Amino acid sequence: MEGIIPEYDRKGKIRGPSGSSVTGIVPTNAYPCLPDVTSGSNPSYVVIGGNGDSIYKRLMKTIDREDLTGPKYERNIQRIKHQRQIEEAISAWTSKRSVDEVIAEMNRTGVPVGRVATVKEVVESEQLNARGAIQDVEVVSKDHAGEKTEWTMKMSGTFPVLDGVDPRPKWAGPDLGAHTEEILREELGLRTHELARLRREGIIA
Repeated sequence: MEGIIPEYDRKGKIRGPSGSSVTGIVPTNAYPCLPDVTSGSNPSYVVIGGNGDSIYKRLMKTIDREDLTGPKYERNIQRIKHQRQIEEAISAWTSKRSVDEVIAEMNRTGVPVGRVATVKEVVESEQLNARGAIQDVEVVSKDHAGEKTEWTMKMSGTFPVLDGVDPRPKWAGPDLGAHTEEILREELGLRTHELARLRREGIIA
């Protein structure tokens, strides 16, 4: 929000969604790479921040697109006008290489880069688990016969952690349809015989 709020305050501009790019800063985005063992058949991603003027030139040289440098691309305000062209050029280069190859090349030329972790890596991370960022939350479910089933589900912990406040999620949410009758009675005013008919006809469980 660091740029969005001041922008609205001073210019009255209301930004819309912009995907993983940073609106008004070109180029900074998440770019696809070849799949690796942690991403399965999906692309892996890196974040590249080439928004500084000198960094941008090094980035374009690294990906063999020095044709996208010069007076038309000298400053960020100029690059904004060519954002799609720049983003497509970077994606075309990264998508033919592995994450490790991209990171090695960016580090070699001094361009800020970072790997985007998959959810598998997040859930299995020793550091995140040690910090309580991943929590096992108890789920208690009952079927129509009243039989109770208990199991756990992984959820993200609550941050920031405050002294005296338990950061663990209290519950995983209600069973599907747990509040159906309550809503139909209190919000729609349905009566018992109407609810019974809906159940007989299979409209509600």
